Amino acid sequence: MDRRTITQEYLILATNEKGRMSLINGTEAKAGIAAAGVMDLILASVIKIENKRVEVVGDLPEELAFLHSLYGYLQEKGRSVTKVIEDFSMSLTDARLKPLIADIEKSLIETGAVREEKGGLLGNKNIFIPSEEWKETLIGSLKTEVMQKEAFSLHDIVLVSLLWETKNLKQYFSKHETGIIREKLKAARENPDSRIVKEMIGYVGEVMAAMDAAAATVAVN
Repeated sequence: MDRRTITQEYLILATNEKGRMSLINGTEAKAGIAAAGVMDLILASVIKIENKRVEVVGDLPEELAFLHSLYGYLQEKGRSVTKVIEDFSMSLTDARLKPLIADIEKSLIETGAVREEKGGLLGNKNIFIPSEEWKETLIGSLKTEVMQKEAFSLHDIVLVSLLWETKNLKQYFSKHETGIIREKLKAARENPDSRIVKEMIGYVGEVMAAMDAAAATVAVN
């Protein structure tokens, strides 16, 4: 199949048949979108991370035009990776995340990966429904890459790692397959070429820990 970017594929797999991300792990899924966008920009040599801070070093290519809101945000000033993910995933209004998701969804319409419909409580909201056929093909392709090949691409290492860390992977893989993936991810992250993947997952983990701590404080008070 014609594979898409990490961000596009992540959003497809983190979205259910109603065009929504899970309410149970919604914050983690949001963090994954921001992290996926950052990884796409890194792999395209648009940004670099030095001393845990993001620096824009190149122009946004046409194939990543749907990340223009994230790119513009990163151009404003230097920020830590953790701050970037936090700003896109922990806002009550999702002021930064909503435009980013909308642009990603629109970019997927052209591929047939999603379709636009009216929905919501009043039936007047634009929602984007993943194509089941496209999603199943993507899952099949991902299983072939990850399960049947000794080593898999950096693209798929990032994608699978983000799906794992944000609790969006196990719904697509059996317990046996998940065990194999766990071992392969462990081996992949020990590869020097995958250092940035390990670091990015670490940043997502830091944000998750901060959110858990904040929730615990609210519960106690």
